[in-house]
Amino acid sequence: MEPRLVKPPGQDFAVERLKSRYGLGGCCSAEHAFSDFDQAKCKRSLTSPAVAWPSNLASNSRNWTECCSDASYSPLKHVSSPTFKAPNKQSLLPHQINQIYDELFQIHQKLQCETSAQQKFAEELQKRERFLVEREQLLFRHETALSKMKGMEEEVLAKFQIIKEQHDAEVVHLTEALKEKNRECKRLRSSFDTLKELNEYLKKQLNEVNDENRKMEIQAKRVQARLDNLQRKYEFMTVQRLKGNSHAAHEIKSLKQEKIPVSKTCKLLPVMTEQLQWMPFVNSKLHEPFLKFIYWSLRQLEAGTLHSTMTSTLRRLGEDIFKGVVTKAIQDNSSEHSMENKPKTAAFFRSSNLPLRFLSTLIILKTVTQADYLAQAFDSLCLDLKTDEGKVLFLEYQAVPVILNHLRISSKGLLSNVIDSLLQMTVESKSLQPFLEACSNNLFFRTCSVLLRTPKLDLQILEKLSIILQKLSKIKSNKKFFELFTIHLMLQEIQRTTHPEHAFLCINLNSTLFNLGLTKYNSLASNGSH
Repeated sequence: MEPRLVKPPGQDFAVERLKSRYGLGGCCSAEHAFSDFDQAKCKRSLTSPAVAWPSNLASNSRNWTECCSDASYSPLKHVSSPTFKAPNKQSLLPHQINQIYDELFQIHQKLQCETSAQQKFAEELQKRERFLVEREQLLFRHETALSKMKGMEEEVLAKFQIIKEQHDAEVVHLTEALKEKNRECKRLRSSFDTLKELNEYLKKQLNEVNDENRKMEIQAKRVQARLDNLQRKYEFMTVQRLKGNSHAAHEIKSLKQEKIPVSKTCKLLPVMTEQLQWMPFVNSKLHEPFLKFIYWSLRQLEAGTLHSTMTSTLRRLGEDIFKGVVTKAIQDNSSEHSMENKPKTAAFFRSSNLPLRFLSTLIILKTVTQADYLAQAFDSLCLDLKTDEGKVLFLEYQAVPVILNHLRISSKGLLSNVIDSLLQMTVESKSLQPFLEACSNNLFFRTCSVLLRTPKLDLQILEKLSIILQKLSKIKSNKKFFELFTIHLMLQEIQRTTHPEHAFLCINLNSTLFNLGLTKYNSLASNGSH
């Protein structure tokens, strides 16, 4: 079966060109053109299965062969002169057929190339078609997604419109509120400017009054100093005149009582300091009432503001009570007054009388700032507090605030002595409960709170303080003070960080926390057993 291909473009043109070239326009006989051998060769060449000829070209070749087989056809009429013989004409025909065959073979190759190109183009078209189909599907999906997004866009736009309306309404509301605030601010600014002008006017008046007041104070000090000098001169002259008289002491006492009612409390201090110089001439039984008056006057000054000019007066008062007062001997040649001319002394802090010494100690603690004086005062106080009478005096004179003034870390050298004096009051006695009640106040717990916050507090001081706090924790009403000043939290932290070797401190801390209801009894017992 002969192979058939699609008729490529230009095939008819190529055949017609060959026919016109070799003069094969009509039917011809094979006897005049080719021999039998040549016809068979040509036929084999044209119909050989080794070369894929087009079907129409093969049919044309058969027609052409049939036409050439006609005896009436003579190719010599077209390709050679009429003088050539027949044998020469037959020899030229195969050459022409070969030429035709070569040209047909070239045409066949070109057609194969065109066919392969068309096949590649067809494959590319198929790929292009698949790509376009995929793009079309993708576009369909995108179109579906866009349609969904369009619906969502409408919903978002609707919500956005609602939010925008709410925002606009809120902006309007805030704008109105801002305008109102601005109006209020303007009113306040106007009021502030008015008050500022009034304040400047009052400040100007205050400065004028202060200037006048300073002038009056200077004048008053001069008058007071002159009056004091006149009083001291009068008293000295009176003592000299009444020396040896048994009624001198009573008259001096009456003079002292006349000086007490002063208009201002701070004017007591210089007068009392001057009166100390006359104590050697007064009966020793009157020393204690006079020191009581001084002590309670100083305690009264605690509630007010002590003027800075009184510092030197207080220090002088404390030093006189600490050292005592000694009068100089008056030279007199008369024999009757020889015994009275000896120097006289009035011992206060050095007195053997416990109430007088105790009062002197408290006054020294209130007035003196020298460390050596304070150390001796606390040593004396600790010795006096070992007696029941000393504990009673401590409570009678309400000495807890006086001691708390020195219970601070700034006076490290005295801190141990200060706590020792308080610790003496915690010994089991009739004065223990009143002392604990006197310590159950804001002042005491605030001072302890400040002391406990001190970093690296000495262990002995901490142990002594824990004893006092343990006894105070037994009073249920004191729990509010522990919580108010966060002392219970500090005690828990100290308990957590304290080494177990410090058993005494651990026992006191556990007992205090147990009394406050912050630990269980089992933990207290276990720590106590160690």
